[in-house]
Amino acid sequence: MVGHLLFYVNGKEILERNVEPEWNLLWYLRNKLRLTGSKLGCGEGGCGACTVLISRSPVCSVDGCHVVTVEGLGSTSKSNLHHTQIRLAQLFASQCGFCTPGMVMSLYGTVTSKDNSLPTMEDIEEAFDGNLCRCTGYRPILDAAKTFACDINKLDYQKSSSPRVSTTFDKCFSYAHQTTSPINRVPFPDKLRDYIPQSIHIKGTSFEWYRPISLNELIQLRHSYPGNQSKLIFGNTRVEFERKYNQMNCSCLISITHIRELQELKRTDDSLYIGAGVTFARLKSKLIQWKNEDKFCRALLDQMKHFASTQIRNVASIGGNIVSASPISDINPVLEAAGAILELNCADNEKVRQIQLCDFFLGNRHVSMADNEILIAIHIPLEKSSNKYFLRSYKQARRRDDSKGIVSAAFKVELEKLNLADNQWKIVSVCFSFGGMASKTISAKNTQQQLIGLSWTKQTINQAYELLIKEISLDELSPGGQYQYRRTLMQSFLFKFYSYVCNELRESVIDSVDFSYHRGISHGQQTIPERPQAQKYVGSSLSHQSAYLHTTGEAIYVDDMPSYINTLYAAPVLSTKANARIKHIDIDDASKVVGFVSFVNYTDVPNSNKLGNILPDEEVFVSSIALCVGAIIGLVVCESEHAAKLAANLVKIDYELLPLRIFSIEDAIEHQSYFGDEICLQRGDVEKVFLDAEHVLEDTLFIGGQEHFYMETQSCMVVPSNDDQEINIYVGTQNLTTTQELIALVLGRDVNRITCHVKRVGGAFGGKETRSLPLCAAAAVAAVKLGRPVRLNLERRVDMSITGHRHPFKIKYKIAFNNEGRFLGLDMQMWSNAGCTLDASQYVMELSMLHMGNTYKFPNIRIRGRVCKTHLPSNTAFRGFGGPQAMLACETIIEHIAAYLKCDPFTIRCLNLFKEGDVTHYGQILELWNVPRILDELTKSSDFIQRQFNVREFNRKNMYRKRGISMIPVKFGIGFTAQFLNQAGALVHVYKDGSVILTHGGIEMGQGLHTKMIAIAAEILACDIDRIRISETATDKSHNLSPTAGSTSSDLNGMAVRHACEQIRQRLDTLIIDNNVHISWEDLIKQAYFARVDLCARGFYITPNMFDADFTKNQANYNYFTQGAVVTEVELDVLTGDWHLLRVDILMDVGTSLNPHIDIGQIEGGFMQGIGLYTMEELIWGDEKLNKWIPPGELFTCGVNTYKIPSFSDVPIDFRVSLLSDSLNPRAIYSSKGIGEPPVLLAASAFFALKQACKAYREQQGLSDYFTLHSPATVERLRMVCVDDFTQRACADEHEIFQPTGSY
Repeated sequence: MVGHLLFYVNGKEILERNVEPEWNLLWYLRNKLRLTGSKLGCGEGGCGACTVLISRSPVCSVDGCHVVTVEGLGSTSKSNLHHTQIRLAQLFASQCGFCTPGMVMSLYGTVTSKDNSLPTMEDIEEAFDGNLCRCTGYRPILDAAKTFACDINKLDYQKSSSPRVSTTFDKCFSYAHQTTSPINRVPFPDKLRDYIPQSIHIKGTSFEWYRPISLNELIQLRHSYPGNQSKLIFGNTRVEFERKYNQMNCSCLISITHIRELQELKRTDDSLYIGAGVTFARLKSKLIQWKNEDKFCRALLDQMKHFASTQIRNVASIGGNIVSASPISDINPVLEAAGAILELNCADNEKVRQIQLCDFFLGNRHVSMADNEILIAIHIPLEKSSNKYFLRSYKQARRRDDSKGIVSAAFKVELEKLNLADNQWKIVSVCFSFGGMASKTISAKNTQQQLIGLSWTKQTINQAYELLIKEISLDELSPGGQYQYRRTLMQSFLFKFYSYVCNELRESVIDSVDFSYHRGISHGQQTIPERPQAQKYVGSSLSHQSAYLHTTGEAIYVDDMPSYINTLYAAPVLSTKANARIKHIDIDDASKVVGFVSFVNYTDVPNSNKLGNILPDEEVFVSSIALCVGAIIGLVVCESEHAAKLAANLVKIDYELLPLRIFSIEDAIEHQSYFGDEICLQRGDVEKVFLDAEHVLEDTLFIGGQEHFYMETQSCMVVPSNDDQEINIYVGTQNLTTTQELIALVLGRDVNRITCHVKRVGGAFGGKETRSLPLCAAAAVAAVKLGRPVRLNLERRVDMSITGHRHPFKIKYKIAFNNEGRFLGLDMQMWSNAGCTLDASQYVMELSMLHMGNTYKFPNIRIRGRVCKTHLPSNTAFRGFGGPQAMLACETIIEHIAAYLKCDPFTIRCLNLFKEGDVTHYGQILELWNVPRILDELTKSSDFIQRQFNVREFNRKNMYRKRGISMIPVKFGIGFTAQFLNQAGALVHVYKDGSVILTHGGIEMGQGLHTKMIAIAAEILACDIDRIRISETATDKSHNLSPTAGSTSSDLNGMAVRHACEQIRQRLDTLIIDNNVHISWEDLIKQAYFARVDLCARGFYITPNMFDADFTKNQANYNYFTQGAVVTEVELDVLTGDWHLLRVDILMDVGTSLNPHIDIGQIEGGFMQGIGLYTMEELIWGDEKLNKWIPPGELFTCGVNTYKIPSFSDVPIDFRVSLLSDSLNPRAIYSSKGIGEPPVLLAASAFFALKQACKAYREQQGLSDYFTLHSPATVERLRMVCVDDFTQRACADEHEIFQPTGSY
């Protein structure tokens, strides 16, 4: 038995003799080997940012392995980039870049997975099921990946005839000549080819690690470390999770990856034998070979299609999945229905025991397994009966990829033929097994017993529904909530199984399920106008400035920066109660952690614990009352990050709960809990118009919040200095100057002593505008107190829980209109949930009110807004800043009128469109109004009218699959409504060699801002683009910066950059005379230097004709409006709520684009983020009324396991984006337009297309009345508004008007 590890990383031998078992591979790579390309995105194996070729695991488990990281593929410094890195960079497949190394490694693993062939496009679409991206919308990543596919001929596309159009096929075709050459592979080390595994024992500080290599050795170890003293691990996918969040303690971990007896996988005459150590990837491969021989293989394959992710399936074992006994397991119901038998070995006497899987699960993750037993294998009996035998599995999750089922099910039935003449069948045996319906995988034993002997008829199945509802009971206290939906799914799955069996028996079923749907290969098309001939760089699709740094992992983020000597690490101590007074803080246990240095709280703040005018109702640290769960009470500071997090969890706090805790908008309204007074915008006489109106409708709409889910969590490093009291802060923020000013206030120092730096930010979307401020201030207090650098990096779960979200809204409207549908008047009340402090909530409400009309004219309008104060973490800025909520409400009104008048919603939209010269409800005259033209062009290019007809035909022919199609325009105001923010500066240095360093006030967050600024500088200076670089944004180079927000940064900073560069160019032009007209840039700069010409300039810009919004006068203005429209078509499975984006056509007016492909990337990424907002992403908070199964004030959806953003399989199958041609905008740089936020609003079209699909099903059920659909339109809400007999049994009397609970 050895006590060291031997492995290779990127071809380099590593002999590690001083390893700690608690280290995971990612930590080791980043901190010991300084290979920072692999990122920590979630810490749960759910986002793919940490992907390496052997996936995430404890470092002790890699003995004998070759680990390949993104650095091993190629680097820009060595000019040896791999094809995968090059193509992702060339095809605009990275934006913020934080997720890109994981994408590269997933793609590399896929294209090298087959020895002699390249992957298919289907292989590629499945390969990214464990990777998430918040920026790109996925389409460019898939396009780049598909250039490696061996079957591009399957794309139903012809090569584009126009150079303005680029399709997925075009991209694949352009690389086709390269797909024949072999893909470069990182060579496997020769030394490992003859590697012979040895037993390993690593004795660490916290616990021991063993790796036995035989079953006998494992048995002996379990005998020595029985029960909870040891934990068996294989892929570590569950144990790491438990250790991290449940404080699992055991004295040793035993890795069972090298035990041959657990790896057996074979088929005998009467059973399938699956060793407990068989990975899901290996099992899947074998099941594909066996799928035609047994129905179990097909059923398990169906469930594994969307089980976990590629990364998890590669390392997780079936035995580990069974023993973890998850009550929401997707796999265990299939095994249970198939009659699986477990083989257990006793460590004390080596006795073998067999137990039926249905008897193994005891509930609440407990199993019928003695402390000294080991799971060896799973036996699946093969059916030998002459009767008909059917087995099928089903699952519905919040998202298709890498998402555990809300309910999963497997059904098995054995049928005996009763009568040859009339094809009658009798049930001989039956098993209905479910995950997500109890505290364990459960079979409906009573229902099963009562069905035996009955005929296989619809009447029998109807009886089964009633029996299931009675037997498997759920209520409002059931963990997981959604109990009505879960009861409905249980029936829907059984009906699908019944239809399947009848179809196999060749029985006709009048209302059987439609089996025809198969998701096709996704593809895209981008159409861009011609670039102005006078421009060389501006208007060209230049690659992102850092694209190659992204794909090689060389792009540096805050957590990638090397630590200074003596750096300390901080972890926050957070309140676990809402609206509670802190009585006592006990740090005794925390202070005993090895490496503990200090506990920092409000008593350590040098100057002001209050955050002044910036966040006036907030503190750095809670001084008395914690307003919400997650309030920062203090920081624990230690010598290591691991010690800090461990110690923070050991701090004990006594609370006094204060009366009245408010969590929802409804609570706030009931208790009149508001920030400030009511805000009002009014135009015309609303009261009078309602008295005279021909028609009046009213309703109430709820719109849920949204987590930012930037891939890089909040992080900062504060470096204090005794040299003149300087503080340097390296932080991921959108708001550098405010960060600088706040820390100066807290520390009691002049602002000029604080310097804040941002290299790049791994996504922000508004979430790093203000919510990064208290965290930076806290770290600064700790650094000054201890006189040492301090790092603070939030874990994903903490970040999601405490840093705020998009504001939930309640919107009540009353609309007056005439017989043709023309608007007469609108009276609207809006409430937002601000959380416990004001933050930006007032401005969000104001901008929501300004965007309420969208593209439509309301002659008389009154909008009233209230900002609700609750005991939740403070909500904050988010891409769209109130616009998406207003947009949804406005379009809902149109859908409501159309349903009432029984006409097409698009007719109502066109009837009420603004015209050129019309005045908005806040007094702004519309100029350069392109929406009518956009709608006209998009109607034709998308074939909208014909597709509407096709949708109706599809719905007429299909009973349980329905389609919807919706066309919606968008108008979004660009420019800050606070006048002082509309300013920016830039600084340009030209050095003697002709190289240029450019600095401006904007932050690069993935939106391509730096790339656009470099293009503008190159255009004005008339030098090559590669002569210019931007290093960072910092407050000692750019002063008094406005936040990078509101889609304004290209406008403001672009003008400032132009101003600076024009000054330099004018000076240079004085040196050019007739005989040196063609002088090179480098020679011109040398000449300028010797002529003592100033080669440095500062530019400054203020947006003209802007003023502060004044709601008392109904006045506000924007610099201009970004406009666009979208057609979205969806297909819905009404039995489950699952759906697909079939096709999306977007036409966007971006003026004259500064960089067309970067703008298209913003459009696609914004649209997919909006898809998440309106249809998928749901924040679920504990409260005392609706979600009683969650502790009050606690966020349930606080990690990748429970909160689901769109993934690769959610991208539109056909995704077409076009930029409007011949559009001018004299109010912005080079006639361009801001594009960051408007595309989010376009995704409302998917919401309304889905609502149309639901409407078609309801009408089929005889329900023609208008129905309300709240946002997000999750699978639960979609299913439950598709009312039928199943929902009636689940919801009893209220099923026609039932609304699932939500957190608003």
